[in-house]
Amino acid sequence: MSELPLNEEMLPAARRQHLIEWFEANHSGASQELARMFGISVSTIRRDLDVLASEGLVKRTHGGAVAVRNRATWEPSTDVSRRTAVEEKQAIVREALRFVSPNQSLLIDTGGVVCHLLADELAKLSMPLTVITNDLYVAGALTYHENIKLHVPGGTCRPGSYSLLGAPGEAFLENIRCDIFFMSAAAVDEECVSETAIEMSQMKRAMVAAAREVILLADSARFMERALHRTVPIEQITRIITDEGLTDKSRQRFPTPVPEFVIAEM
Repeated sequence: MSELPLNEEMLPAARRQHLIEWFEANHSGASQELARMFGISVSTIRRDLDVLASEGLVKRTHGGAVAVRNRATWEPSTDVSRRTAVEEKQAIVREALRFVSPNQSLLIDTGGVVCHLLADELAKLSMPLTVITNDLYVAGALTYHENIKLHVPGGTCRPGSYSLLGAPGEAFLENIRCDIFFMSAAAVDEECVSETAIEMSQMKRAMVAAAREVILLADSARFMERALHRTVPIEQITRIITDEGLTDKSRQRFPTPVPEFVIAEM
């Protein structure tokens, strides 16, 4: 993107309007990147983003902000998601690894970059594990590891994704009983976890039913939103691992003691 004609002397309201227009065309931006593009300091861009976040126009992340979208049907591409809330996702994965121990059976979700990052870290471990996944990226990351017994349910690959969906995988999962399901989600609120595609919701419900414990991995930008298709009630989630961006006020809206919240430190 070319340099934008902004500077520190521009009126704050005018500068923030340019920021709003930029976020209408782009999903996410890092503070340093935005400061460079707009020709202003990082501290100024952070103040502007804080103002826009207070007005509900963007959601702040540790390194910048993401655009507020209607999550009912919209979902970012895998490439965009990989560049969004990167530090938050990495912190969530580090926390998730604390719940992994030798000889466990792990079910790893599809449709979320956070699950791809988890697979990359699991591939570095030497402990024996059994992993079931319907995500081709996760399966690829864990292939050729002698300590990992890998199962990939059948299904049809969803266009533009790594997800295997459909009846063959759901039937396979009916006879699976695993220790932990590491779950991702398009959106999360105090009532349910939801997805943009009905086939994704159906597969995730089968995964939840196959696990003794369900751990949801979701960065704070996904909270207090509702996608089109309800997946499972929030009470079916054992534990939620998220980042520091989820406010205490939002957490207090969720039932207790399930799910338990674990806040990953940045």
